Amino acid sequence: MNFKNTTTHYNTISIALHWLMFILIVAVYASIELRELFDKGTTTRDAFKMWHFMLGLSVLALVSVRLVARIVGGSAPDIKPEPAKWQNNLAKLVHIILYGFMFAMPIAGWLILSTAGKPIPFFGLE
Repeated sequence: MNFKNTTTHYNTISIALHWLMFILIVAVYASIELRELFDKGTTTRDAFKMWHFMLGLSVLALVSVRLVARIVGGSAPDIKPEPAKWQNNLAKLVHIILYGFMFAMPIAGWLILSTAGKPIPFFGLE
């Protein structure tokens, strides 16, 4: 398995983590939106809420792995023709913002549950 980026391609781990994160983030969003289809107090609504919590914590765990993989993988592949400097700077800023959200949102949810004294489910662990 390839752990280093080349000048033309991202490494296999980075690609897999990218798509896994995408699927998880969509699932987190979908689970909290789908719960609205069910009446309050129903087990189905509660199940969607629990899945939202568990998948959100999975995002937090995987974004940490993704950050390490990004550091270990080295520089991103070259873009040809090379974009303008302002575009490169904007891309770096957007990456920082996205990573910030991928860390901040699950941590905010964790803090909200903790301060409310509610258990934080994580696939059977509490």
